[in-house]
Amino acid sequence: MVLKNIVPANETAFTRASYYWIMMTIDHFQKTKEMLNIDYKSYIIIQAVVSHFLNNVNKEEEADWRKIWELTNSKKAKDNFSKPKLIISSISLITGLPKETVRRKILKLYKKKIIVLSRKKGLQLGEKFEGFHKKFSQYNTIKISEMLNKWEKIGALEFVLNVDRQQIPSVVKSVDKTLKSTMKNLTEKTI
Repeated sequence: MVLKNIVPANETAFTRASYYWIMMTIDHFQKTKEMLNIDYKSYIIIQAVVSHFLNNVNKEEEADWRKIWELTNSKKAKDNFSKPKLIISSISLITGLPKETVRRKILKLYKKKIIVLSRKKGLQLGEKFEGFHKKFSQYNTIKISEMLNKWEKIGALEFVLNVDRQQIPSVVKSVDKTLKSTMKNLTEKTI
């Protein structure tokens, strides 16, 4: 039996990797609604707060999976990791969402105790954050691992890790242009 439609993995790695990425992204979007019971804009706002927290944790100490969840519930850690404080306008700026939208969604998250809103300390993770987000984080970690394993199996992981700008020039030019525009906007707003 001759298999004529079999294409070597290295020739189709990019399209297969793209497919796995898109399917994981769609799954992520669906699971955000299903598991967290919130809209995607609220999720992105939460991620901005989590990112701020993790950035500050990384400056102070190294934390594994267990330690990071302990720190999300630690008042002392929150006090130490809230400098500089995160504010609504910062989230609006980094997400591109209107300030009023961010404010309204943060108030809803505040009422659910997922986010703490303090004039003195800014936005922080709330007392119910761990229960709200931990299973979702576990699920996403597994899904990302599955995708990366698939990428490795088809040779796409090596391609992504060693991508050369000449291999994807139009994408790189677009990304470079977007980054330059974003940096220009950020610079103008901070002056």
